[in-house]
Amino acid sequence: MGYCIEFAVGGGVLRAIVSGRSRFADAIARDIGAQARESSVRHVLVDVRKLYNRLGRLRALLAQRDVSERIAVVDSGRNDRHYVFAEIAARAKGCILRRFDDQAAALAWLYNPAA
Repeated sequence: MGYCIEFAVGGGVLRAIVSGRSRFADAIARDIGAQARESSVRHVLVDVRKLYNRLGRLRALLAQRDVSERIAVVDSGRNDRHYVFAEIAARAKGCILRRFDDQAAALAWLYNPAA
């Protein structure tokens, strides 16, 4: 099994729901980055709850040259402690990354950064 990304664009946000195997993390990151550039969005929501073996794989997304201004990642709260490293890497690229339990909270943050 490879991977599948379901894309949707609305309100300046690219939503990417990823499923499959994370051994394709570099390809997944390239696909999401390309779609974000083509869509001319500044904010990205990535839902990785259906992606197997996903811990530590956000580095590939952050390694892209043109990183979005804000990235909201939807993942299980059990993995929260692993996101500190991705948040630090994102900040170094001039991006803000945060993890959320659900898409509604992630979208609220993307649409209203002060919330």
